[in-house]
Amino acid sequence: MRTIPALLVTVGLVASLSACASDSASAGGCDAPAAGAASDAVTASGSLGAKPKVQVPSPLTTNHTEVSVLKQGTGRVLTDGSPAVIEYTVVDGATGKTAQTSGYDGSTAPITVGSTNAGALGAALECAHVGDRLAIVVTTSALQSGSSSSKKQQDAAVVVADVVDGFPSRASGSPQVAADNMPAVVLAPNGAPGITVPTTAAPKQDEVHLLRKGSGKELTAKDTAVVKYTAVNWGAESSVAGSSWTDGSGAVTVALQKGGQIAEPIRTALLGSHVGDQVLAVLTQDGTSYVYVFDVLGTMPR
Repeated sequence: MRTIPALLVTVGLVASLSACASDSASAGGCDAPAAGAASDAVTASGSLGAKPKVQVPSPLTTNHTEVSVLKQGTGRVLTDGSPAVIEYTVVDGATGKTAQTSGYDGSTAPITVGSTNAGALGAALECAHVGDRLAIVVTTSALQSGSSSSKKQQDAAVVVADVVDGFPSRASGSPQVAADNMPAVVLAPNGAPGITVPTTAAPKQDEVHLLRKGSGKELTAKDTAVVKYTAVNWGAESSVAGSSWTDGSGAVTVALQKGGQIAEPIRTALLGSHVGDQVLAVLTQDGTSYVYVFDVLGTMPR
């Protein structure tokens, strides 16, 4: 569980894979770890999204991150910043025994490709397609210290990952005319918003405006939204109160049912928006006015 101003969301961290940068090979405009002898030695049978039967020749060793495609998908290509929903099995390369699984029950929160919190797994998903089954092999040091390679061979950790869904890295809707007397929003090349608050006082009532208008499904109280956000406080010394763009988490999930973990003003601001929208919301909570910018990237399967 993690907290942003008046907004609680659950972020699923996959296994205990810590941050590392992997050796990579360019493919189709994105960077992906290359296949190798270790990842090519892994096999897995069964339907995508269901717990596979994994075979790993043990002891399996490597000195760098390797990724082999066991089944080729045809869906969205995942690039840096794309949230991905995966089901996974982790195998100890030293013994060939399963160490952990996602549960294969549809409850795994998305991880964001290239995000710090996603670590070695997030780096390994670069360039994958929705529908892929991947054999990801990392060194034990990648789990423990973030090192992507070592001079000597060492025991490997194996992750068989099924990419069951994926989302764009930023709001894709068409730009809208800015509202008067509202904060100005400029976007970095990767889509991260920068927010400049006016010198005037914050509005007395909560306000919600569209910065980008998407054409995807409308969010309802039954949905769990996949969003990226930045929040700043409205004041003479405005500062960033929280941002999934910069805190290492990437996208987060927000359950929109009434009475859940999300504050009611946030829930109200997001309900009725569409996938692809970028939403500007000025909300007062506990006497403090905050400016939120939400990129609505998708919804989790029900």
